[in-house]
Amino acid sequence: MRKFALFLLISLLLPVSVLAQTVSSNQAAKKKAVYFYSETCSHCAKVNQYFQDNGIYDKYDIQKREVGNPDNLKALNQFFDAFGVKPENRGYPVVFFGNQELLGDQPIINNFVKEINQVNASSFPTPQSIRLALAQEKSAPKIQSPRSLSSVPLPLLMLAALADALNPCALAVLILLLATVIASGGKRRALLSGLAFSFAVFSSYFMMGLGLYKAITVFSLPHYFSLAVAILAILIGLANLKDVVWYGKVFIMEVPRSWRPNMQGILKKVTGPIGALGAGYLVSLFLVPCASGPYLVLLGKLAQRVDVARTIPLLIVYNLIFVLPMIIITLAMYFGSTKIGKLEHWRKNHLRTLHAVTAGIMLFLGLYLLYYSK
Repeated sequence: MRKFALFLLISLLLPVSVLAQTVSSNQAAKKKAVYFYSETCSHCAKVNQYFQDNGIYDKYDIQKREVGNPDNLKALNQFFDAFGVKPENRGYPVVFFGNQELLGDQPIINNFVKEINQVNASSFPTPQSIRLALAQEKSAPKIQSPRSLSSVPLPLLMLAALADALNPCALAVLILLLATVIASGGKRRALLSGLAFSFAVFSSYFMMGLGLYKAITVFSLPHYFSLAVAILAILIGLANLKDVVWYGKVFIMEVPRSWRPNMQGILKKVTGPIGALGAGYLVSLFLVPCASGPYLVLLGKLAQRVDVARTIPLLIVYNLIFVLPMIIITLAMYFGSTKIGKLEHWRKNHLRTLHAVTAGIMLFLGLYLLYYSK
């Protein structure tokens, strides 16, 4: 009887023991990663949704660390230090595994499963283990994929800014301002007024861009937002192409005609630099419908990654290029023999050309972004 009871006990415990060992073995075999995120980050929400929808949390052992916790934020910077990532290139969401890291929602969504399965990720990475692994390698690996460093290559940013800078309505506003100030105060006052006006447009567009960028990153974005940005660029290009072929039909990619009397009224009251500065801020609002399309495309791409430190200098570069023609015209008027009347005559005679250049740039940007949004 005792032998039978012992046999029965072993028969019951053996499957339980085997099952426990199997579960333990499977848990140990799961590849491990450390995931840093923020509760208020829409890009982090997209990554979390992707992990949940695809069972990533079940297939892999992922340690989640919220950067709102000071200790977690400190740990995140220690990871970045181990990889040698510059402060301006840091951000979140970011996931570390083995001696690899992926920064940004799209790099994580597109590459996490593929890359974690190609490395030894049997234990959770630490800054110390990463430093050791990188030191043992003969050649340093890539710190980040090209897309994770910046969602907008600098040449594309410069092209978008150029398309904005060549907009006919922005040039028309400056020419009207200079003509008004020259008539009332001479060239020197017009020089200071033109520079003050350019600074006002630069600073107001920079602040509007930064505010819009922050708003986009706070709210959740559609899954195919990158595709939407590409389509927007193409539509802006086609709208400008319409002005090349059928200028003035249906609509124009310039300041709406109904707004122009009010805008001209503001400019004609300017008699000096202080007035030009205030007019620049006011007129910036009138320029939004005709000179904000490329800017929106740029902001849409920048907002795909939460990285304010890198975004600010990019916005500065963009807006410097945007106001560069205004500064050039102002200086040409003061130092050269350029006449305001000739400038306005040239602008009117080349409206279609200016729209054609903008159309070409925006169609190129749209097709480029459409290709890389796949």
